Amino acid sequence: MAGTENRGRGQDRILDLLKGLRGEHQLRELCRELNYDYRNNSFSTRSWRSATAQKLLEQKRIAPPVLVASAGAHDDFQIIYTRLHSNELPLGYERQVVSQMLADHPYALFVFSNAEQDRWHFVNVKFREQADHRRIFRRIAVGGHDRLHTAAKRMAMLDVEAVNPQGPLDIQKAHDEAFDVEAVTEKFYHGDERTGEKGYKHIFAALQNDLLKQTRNADRRWAHDYALQFLNRSMFLYFVQRKNWLGEEAEFLRVFWQSYRKAGRPKDSFFADWLSVLFFEAFNQPFHARKTDRNFFPPQIREALKRVPFLNGGLFRRNELDTPPDLKFTISDAVFDSVFSFLERYDFTIAQESPIDQEIAVDPQMIGSVYETLVNVSVELDKQGDAGVFFTPRLEIDLMCRLALVDCLANHLGQTHKPLLYE
Repeated sequence: MAGTENRGRGQDRILDLLKGLRGEHQLRELCRELNYDYRNNSFSTRSWRSATAQKLLEQKRIAPPVLVASAGAHDDFQIIYTRLHSNELPLGYERQVVSQMLADHPYALFVFSNAEQDRWHFVNVKFREQADHRRIFRRIAVGGHDRLHTAAKRMAMLDVEAVNPQGPLDIQKAHDEAFDVEAVTEKFYHGDERTGEKGYKHIFAALQNDLLKQTRNADRRWAHDYALQFLNRSMFLYFVQRKNWLGEEAEFLRVFWQSYRKAGRPKDSFFADWLSVLFFEAFNQPFHARKTDRNFFPPQIREALKRVPFLNGGLFRRNELDTPPDLKFTISDAVFDSVFSFLERYDFTIAQESPIDQEIAVDPQMIGSVYETLVNVSVELDKQGDAGVFFTPRLEIDLMCRLALVDCLANHLGQTHKPLLYE
């Protein structure tokens, strides 16, 4: 128990440091909290062979990299910081810098910031195990609308004292594990037995059982499908608010839920009177903020609902699952709070992974993966046996697009160019 409490305090401290990350001084403070040694050395860029990387320096699009911290008996593991002279964080710039530095600094964490130093990327480089050994740039994003809960947990895994390294390989291994997006996905779905944190499948099962209890086990298939639909809708809200589309409030769902709890509304009325308005009115048609039957919403919520975009995907259109015949149900405040508390533990990103870039957060592909996993339970629920639903992974789609592009270009340029296009 004491170990768990200490980890919690350490994560809270790291979360505070990440929230306050606004410059090189705060970066060094974060490194010190993780027990890396202070360093302040500039690197020579004369040996950079890439003309593109040299051009970035000459045009002052990037500052020369700086060693800000190190670890290991001979300072073999290094934390290298590069400031980009841009409001954004172009991934291509980052890849150029890393590619020039990696040969001489194989054990390293690369850190990038934008010009204002209010947006950051912590980059771990891992080589694919396949024959091509392609580099994968795995990032923890900090700043902007990033929520940082997942970031703090993964960064806490980089603590040198906790690693107790015998050499730089041990530190690099800890970094590789901390930046493992598959491990984040696994914890999201299955939870963490070590800490007792519940996963998506536990939240889903609890919601499904609550629906069955309310309807006296009348329709197990409906309870399964509705629980899945409700969680998909709830999770999708996090991606929509990540786009800053919900009244320009990056934490809209938290504000929405807290406003309801402060409004003194009847118990267990959030689902019927608040969430259903968001789902079926605001997302489907213009919301009339001045309607008298909506006066129970605080002014800022009414204005936010008025600016909610129309979503033409069908997810928030009322359907037969929302109105099952002869069944009465609700989502109690307590049940919604368990769903909300679970989703609040994770960072959500709208940037889906590519063959060479991954962000350590829950991405939109997760909805498809979870849906695929749970919807195919219908084979067990329906003895007729549905065909099931399967989503094509993003990497496979990327490969198919690349192959199609090669064929198209080869048809126009000539088949003799095809090997070069594959490269």
